This record gives sequence, structure tokens and C-alpha cells, in this order.
Amino acid sequence: MNKRTFTTLCALLCACVCTASFSGCYLLPDEEEVLAAPTVKASEVTYTTVTAKRKTLEKRIINSGTVKSEQMYNVGFEDHGGTISEFYVHIGDEVKKGDKICEIDTTDIDYQIQLKELDRKRAFLNTEVLYESGCTQAEYDRAYVDVQKLDLELEQLYAQRDGSTLYAPCDGVISALADIRVGDNASSGQTIATIMQTSGLYIEIEPNDFTEFPMGQELQIRIDDVYYDGEVFMTPDELVKVKEEESDSHDKLEEGGIEFKMDKIYVRFSGETPPDAIGQLVDTIRVLDTAENAVVISNNLIKTVDGEKIVYVLKNGEKTAVPVEIGLQTGSQSEILSGVNEGDEIVIR
Repeated sequence: MNKRTFTTLCALLCACVCTASFSGCYLLPDEEEVLAAPTVKASEVTYTTVTAKRKTLEKRIINSGTVKSEQMYNVGFEDHGGTISEFYVHIGDEVKKGDKICEIDTTDIDYQIQLKELDRKRAFLNTEVLYESGCTQAEYDRAYVDVQKLDLELEQLYAQRDGSTLYAPCDGVISALADIRVGDNASSGQTIATIMQTSGLYIEIEPNDFTEFPMGQELQIRIDDVYYDGEVFMTPDELVKVKEEESDSHDKLEEGGIEFKMDKIYVRFSGETPPDAIGQLVDTIRVLDTAENAVVISNNLIKTVDGEKIVYVLKNGEKTAVPVEIGLQTGSQSEILSGVNEGDEIVIR
């Protein structure tokens, strides 16, 4: 290589190096772009609320019991039994005094009556023949004894036939029937039906505080959301007085047949008596106090903060703690005397 060619190559190499250093794009990496910080938008807070309303609030004592009857009759065939031929009632039926309950088959009795009536007719005709033939008084009397004997036998058969129908001894409700059907045999003395009178129904309860139930205390009796008037007619204190007067009796047996117990309160219907209530489980309600047209909220909405009762109310979209004054309070609800007004939205969560 001659000197001129070498000089030319050196000049070209220098030119390439200078070009690369000026561009800065091929020999060094690009610097990364700095991004702006992301913007975070706060989510909107929503609350579940309930509207404060006015209502009548009652503080009550509720006890449950079963409706029973002061008078109960067990009826059956007293003198004789037999095969049941007909039933006229079912459990729960209302009956009046004298209504038929059931009958015993009288086919055999009817046949015996027919035979005895014929024998009696023949015996009587025999006395007539003797009388017409001019018999002595002794002969006539002796023949008439047969007539009297048959009269007694017929009287017994008639009574047996009449006793083959069982009748209701009182107005009431059929509360129980024996496990017996048409065609089954009913024994003498067996209870066929139990009838409870509907004129004297009562409920036996056992409250926690007996002092809340004095004699004559008015109550409500609730049956299927229907309310009846009631009153207390026997308490443990009253029963003590009764026992002192009747020291020979463990528990007082009233004419109505109630066996009173020392750990019970007894409530009876004081007004309308529902005839179909016997055997039903009902509630007796003693109203202790009443707040009418009061702002009422649930107890779980009332909080205690630093010894102060507060309720969280939604005001202008914000959950705000409001001090409240409590009035009448029950197990689940409270009367609000101040702090919360009708229509306020109370925050549940």
C-alpha cells in the first residue's frame, strides 16, 4: 500500500468515528421515559338505612297455655255393653244436651221384648178367662203374678233398650273418643266420649313473676291473632286462703272440677268464649305500659359510646352519631324521646 492510499483510509475511519459520536443512537442505549403517577378515585360510600316511624309500643308479659274446660264429662254405657251400631259424633264436634253420641245394636233386645210382650199378653188373657169362669180370688191372684213377673222383665228390657243410646249430658265439645268403631264391642263402664263444656274455659300459666298477676287482673287472650278478654281468677296467694279454709284438701276442687296448683296462675275468659278453643295452645298477654304515637326503633340500632346512648343517622349523605334519650323499652324495641325524629334515616350498616 502506498502512502497516499493509507492516508485516505485513515481519513475515512476518523469520519465514521465522529459521525457515531455525534448521533448517540447506535453505541449507547436510549433513556426510559418517566410516566406520570396514576390518579386514584375514592369509591362512593353507601349505607343501608331504615326509616324511623311512629307507632304504639307496649311492654307486655306473654305466657302460653292450653285452653281447658272447667267441666269435663266422661260418658259411657253404665249398665250393659254391646256392639256399637252407630256413631253420631267426631272429635271436635259441638253437641247440645240430649244429642246422640252413639248406639248399641239392639237386635237381640228387640227380639226378647217381642217374645216377652207375647208371653205377657197370653198371661193376661189367662187371668181374663179365669175371671170370666168365676174363679176364686186366690186363683186369680196366682194367675196375675205371672203378668206382674213379665211386666218386670219387660221393664228391664225396655230400660236396656233405652240405655243402648248414649246421649250428651251437657252442651259442649267432643274432646276425645275411645278407640272404638262401628262393629266393635263396648264394655259396661267404658268411657266412650269425653265432653268439655264451653261455658267455663280457662288457661293455666306459670309466669316468672307472680306479683304481676293479682286476682282480677285483666288480660288479653290471643288465639290465632284474634284477641279475647280474660282475667285472673286464681293465684297462689288466693289458693293459700282457700287451703286454710279447707285444710282437709290438698288442692281446691271447685264445683267446676278444677284441681288448682300452687305454682300456677289461672286465667278465664271474661267476655266472648270461642267454643272451638278447647285444646288450643294460646297466649295470655299482660300489658305493663304503653307509649302511643311514639317514635320507635329497634334496640340493636342503639349504641353506647363513652357511656352515652347514640344512634347513627344519615345526614346529607354522611353517617352521623346522634345522642338519644330512651323512653319505654321492651325486649326488642325502644321509644325515642329525643334525638331521632319521624322520617329520619337510621344507619343499619
